Amino acid sequence: MKVKYMISAVVAIAMSLCFSAGAQSNDDVSRQIKDAVMKVYNEEIDKNPNDYNLIFARANQHYYNGDYLRALDDANSVLRIAPAKEKELRYDTYILRAKIYDARNEVDNEVADLQEATRLNPSSLSCVDLMGKAAYKMNDLDAAEKNFQIILRDNQMNYDALYWLAKVEAKRGNNEKAAEYVDRAVQLFPAESQVYVNRADVLNLMGQYEPAAQDLISALSVGNDDNGALNSLVSMSDEHYDDVIKSLDYSIGKAPRVGMFYYIRAAIAMKHLHYSQALTSFKGIISNNLYETADIYYNTAKCQFELMQFNEALASVNKAIMLDANKAEYNLLKSRIYSAQGANYYTEATAALNQALMLSPDNADAQLAKARLLIAQRKNDEAVTVLNNAIMTNPDVAECLLLRGWVYKYRLRKADIAKNDFEKMLVNGNDMHSLRGFALHELGRADEARQWAKDVIANGILPGGETYYYAAALLSDMDDNNAAYGYMESCLANGFGSLYEVTANEDPYVNLKLVRRHPDFNTLIDRYKSNF
Repeated sequence: MKVKYMISAVVAIAMSLCFSAGAQSNDDVSRQIKDAVMKVYNEEIDKNPNDYNLIFARANQHYYNGDYLRALDDANSVLRIAPAKEKELRYDTYILRAKIYDARNEVDNEVADLQEATRLNPSSLSCVDLMGKAAYKMNDLDAAEKNFQIILRDNQMNYDALYWLAKVEAKRGNNEKAAEYVDRAVQLFPAESQVYVNRADVLNLMGQYEPAAQDLISALSVGNDDNGALNSLVSMSDEHYDDVIKSLDYSIGKAPRVGMFYYIRAAIAMKHLHYSQALTSFKGIISNNLYETADIYYNTAKCQFELMQFNEALASVNKAIMLDANKAEYNLLKSRIYSAQGANYYTEATAALNQALMLSPDNADAQLAKARLLIAQRKNDEAVTVLNNAIMTNPDVAECLLLRGWVYKYRLRKADIAKNDFEKMLVNGNDMHSLRGFALHELGRADEARQWAKDVIANGILPGGETYYYAAALLSDMDDNNAAYGYMESCLANGFGSLYEVTANEDPYVNLKLVRRHPDFNTLIDRYKSNF
């Protein structure tokens, strides 16, 4: 069969078509290569519509691209037109179609194709492996165990089979047996990162989160991150933050000169809006001379800003700009640091903002910051001009529409124009960043606004209590300070760590200004002072 050679030839032709262009981003090049590959396949198959080898090759490419419907169409065509004598091709096609069905979660169809593939090649361990995984997915643990034991008898050092047998035992509640399987894999391959990722997954199933996190860190330590250990660690922190941080602390204690551990801990803490913990990590990097990058100083400055350490934040962001003067976000943060300190610093804030916009003229965050600075100086018409441009260049950023509507309604007293902006916001989705609840409130649809706050919390509780922050701000604007206070309490209980947002920020529009009027607010902040 010549399928592999066909794939290589098609890719070579496609690449020659792509690279006639000039310099482009990696994403653009990747997309153009995919488009060119499919173009060559389509042209060749149009000339030879019954070339089942070529159709099979295109099916593989569709599958690789994640286009499962087209991959399925091609696989069906191969099985329809390829003669029975082409056993190897038909076997490969059944395996491919089984994988497509697996990706589409059509387990019954997947199993049927694996049975056909087994009939064509009874000795295929690939079929046995896929049958075991399908059985596990269907919760047929006995069948899954049987298939993985077949693989293990063929190769007692097959760590993937050991992993799946461990998953079977963990699902049965046999934690000790599960641990034996994954421990054996680690003992056999202590320098292979995948065995640590596998053991972490099994430990997660067993509810042993801190050792699971430690295994993911070990995976990062012994190899590259091709197996997604870092993503798994970050995702794990969403539900088991303390366990992940404890594991990172342990790793730092054992290897205090490994900057990667500090950086990961800082990144996870920032994702969860735990700025105080993140700052400790960044300071550890700087004081130990582990990294000297603009990004480190920028993130240090961001943490210091959120904790209202303005002088320190300014020094850090200036160091970031000294190391890399071409980042708009660095100058934007510098402007925010000045602006947060009041009218005496508006000149410096404006200069930094102008530099940010010079580097990135369509930056929505910089445009919003400039509009807010103008609003603070009662330059409302100028603010609208900035927001007009922001909306033209960033039509999907709900915050731009919300702020322009606010200026029209409350500063320029043009309620009809403001209403148009609030109504436009309603087509931008329903998640937290759509700010839909605020638009509904401004349109007088209070019940829907309250429901939006409940929905974003129920459907998308994010690390650090951010959804509760938005709910608290919304309910306070609706003059329901008791409900706002309740949301604020949940926000802090989930670790929200921006002292600036909680106690100081009054920029329109969104803020917690009105929540602070609750008689128990200061007591609440004192209870959660460890957040800051």
